[in-house]
Amino acid sequence: MYRQLALSLAVGLKPGRRVDADALWAPRPEGMLVWLHAASAPDLAALLHLIPRLETLEPMPSVLLTMQEGLGCPGALPDHVMVEHPPQDTLAQATAFVQHFKPDMGLYCGAPLRQTLLWAMERQKVSLTLTNASASELDPPGFRFDRAAQQALAQCFDHIICKDDLAARRINKLRGAKAPAIPLGRLEEGSVAPSADPIKLEALRPALAGRPVWLAAETRPGEEPMVAEAQRQMTRFSHRLLSVIAPDDPSRGIGLAETLRAQGWHVALRSKDDPITEDVQVVVVDVCGELGLWYRLAPITFVGSSLVPGFGGQDPFAPAALGSALLYGPNVGNYLDSYSRLVNAGGARIVKDASSLAQGLQLLLAPDKAAAQAHAAWEVASRGAEVTDKVLEILQEQLDEKAF
Repeated sequence: MYRQLALSLAVGLKPGRRVDADALWAPRPEGMLVWLHAASAPDLAALLHLIPRLETLEPMPSVLLTMQEGLGCPGALPDHVMVEHPPQDTLAQATAFVQHFKPDMGLYCGAPLRQTLLWAMERQKVSLTLTNASASELDPPGFRFDRAAQQALAQCFDHIICKDDLAARRINKLRGAKAPAIPLGRLEEGSVAPSADPIKLEALRPALAGRPVWLAAETRPGEEPMVAEAQRQMTRFSHRLLSVIAPDDPSRGIGLAETLRAQGWHVALRSKDDPITEDVQVVVVDVCGELGLWYRLAPITFVGSSLVPGFGGQDPFAPAALGSALLYGPNVGNYLDSYSRLVNAGGARIVKDASSLAQGLQLLLAPDKAAAQAHAAWEVASRGAEVTDKVLEILQEQLDEKAF
């Protein structure tokens, strides 16, 4: 009761109007249900990589995924995953949401914390785990009149996984008798690498043997001329260099190949199964599901949707997890934290136009430079594995408890 009162003061008790939950949200699925919430684009990417691992839990729960406004649609998901908009920040909406879905457990990833919704979860005794939130979200600096509310918010989570010992010490001052926060790091995007068809992989290796290869992944129409210009500049130094372009929308591949051929390039189109002969300079990937293949084959990846504004970048941990050195443009607002960590570790390099892209490629064509940068990127991408394992362990324990 004390904790609920403190939390109610923290959220300001905005009651709102009564809610017809059936009109707002889809029906609750049968069986166990785990609620996942992403507070930012990197957090959403981390949860999307976690979802396939939830299939290893016994019994496998259904998944209710919500996310902060403005993150867009996460794309195709397995049948046992439902995506819903979170409730508005009123007591009536939050309570209706929780009573409608009745989640058995929840994983809240990142910040800001939706305090009204967490208060509603607290009232319904939902087992909650917090990861990827900073200590300042639970323990803001400065003179505090609302210390009781901060303590109540910190204590509504059964488990908290934070980034380091300093964050754990700050959070644990608020936790009381609750389980101490665990300083394992972040739940990150790189814990699950995209798959590749092993038959295709082995079939392509002989055609690429001895040739320097680089990949431009998830490119947008405004970037592809810069990619082509960088390839043109680089052929002066490495005439056998092969550029692989995977546009963000594979349906644009045929048009892109025609444009490049009109400019004088020798192009192989994947959907036509064109052979990659010695005279081919550009491969256009217009087949869905092949990025994992080319991340494995190309030691250098330019991560697209980043040279031109308006797209926010792409997940850098997929190529990093598969041993590729990374180049990227300045427009990566949706993944700024991810790229910052890669740059600080020496695993990625920013480029701004065709010339700087060519310069980055020239630097990484030295095998030792590419290998060192790729290893640094791989280490950052691999750090989320321990956190992923801990999250799965916690969820399995909670499922076991619910089963009895």
